[in-house]
Order: sequence, then structure tokens, then C-alpha cells
Amino acid sequence: METETKKPHIKEITRSGFKLLEDETRRRIVFMLRDESLNVKEIAKRLQLTPQNIYHHVNKLQEEGIIQLNYEQRKRHLVESYYSVPADTYLYTDDRITETSTRRYLDLLFGLQELGIPIKPNLETAVLLEGIQEDYQNSINDPENTYEVCEKCSYSGFFMKLGPMNPLMLNRIYWYANLIRMNDSEFEESIEKMRRLRSFLREEATK
Repeated sequence: METETKKPHIKEITRSGFKLLEDETRRRIVFMLRDESLNVKEIAKRLQLTPQNIYHHVNKLQEEGIIQLNYEQRKRHLVESYYSVPADTYLYTDDRITETSTRRYLDLLFGLQELGIPIKPNLETAVLLEGIQEDYQNSINDPENTYEVCEKCSYSGFFMKLGPMNPLMLNRIYWYANLIRMNDSEFEESIEKMRRLRSFLREEATK
């Protein structure tokens, strides 16, 4: 009997799992299973492939935890297995680069300097900027959709229900979603924090 389970937003997969998703047929199988549970025969029919071919892909995907057995249904003397996906988003992080938050903000300051903005990059300014920026960012972030996800993947790769996605695009989607969820009071508070961030950067650029 089919059981409804709430899928988590994100599930980490291994390098071998990520390599599996380079295959177009496997990606199409995952896309189909994101919306409904299907058995091998139904998948094969939709993709115009043989059930034997689909069994091979399904077994590989199941071994890596990219799809899962959702339920089984008896039809006469046969038992049909129905599969689904356990998450909305698959994240591959084996190649992530470890960096400190302060180092990142120092790099941002150097980037501004390269653009011709007369700002002096130093550790003290980076620490202050980090605190102000994160105070503002926390006001517009949904705890369930934090920006840490993109820092974690370090551009190694995403596989979302929308397909492979650039982490910067994922950040923008989450950011827009969080803006929509905010009430008027929260939005006004975020504007005040943005003013503080802007004021700090302008002061640093005129020192």
C-alpha cells in the first residue's frame, strides 16, 4: 500500500551517485519519479525503452540512494515495485573547498578594490563586514533554505528537481522565495539592516 512521506529538501550523494546522473536516461527517470511513484514497466513505456534496460538503471540509482522503493502492489501472481525519489534536491559535496567566513569577506573587499572602489581590505574591516552582512542576511533567510548549501557544494554540482543548477541561481531562487514569505514588518527591518550595511561600506570607501 502506498504511503505518503514528506521528502527532505536536500540529500547528499556520493561521487559515484553524481556520476550516475551524467546519464540522460537516469536523469529522466529521476525527473519522472519526483512527481509520482512508478514501476519499471511504466517508466519503460514512457521512455520507450525495454523493462530490462530500465531495471538496470533503477538498480544503480537505488543502490546510491537516489531513488527508493516506495511500495509494492500485488497484481494477480506478480508483485509490482513502485519507486519514488527521497528528496527534492541532490547535492554532491566530495570536492568542496573549505574556507573561513572571514577569508571570504576579505576576498570580497579585494574584489571591490579591483573594481576601482577605494576601499582598503584588511582583517578588521572583513570581520566588521561579516557581522553586519550576516545580521542583514539572517533577516531575509528562511532557516530551512540557508545560503550555507552553496558554500558547502563549492560549485561541485547540484542536481535539483529542475535539473543541474548553478549554485548562484539556487541562491537567487531561495532569496526571492524568502522575500515573498516575509511580512511587512520583517521586510522593513531588513531594509534598515541593508541601510546599515550600505553606510558601513561607504564609510570604509572614504577613509
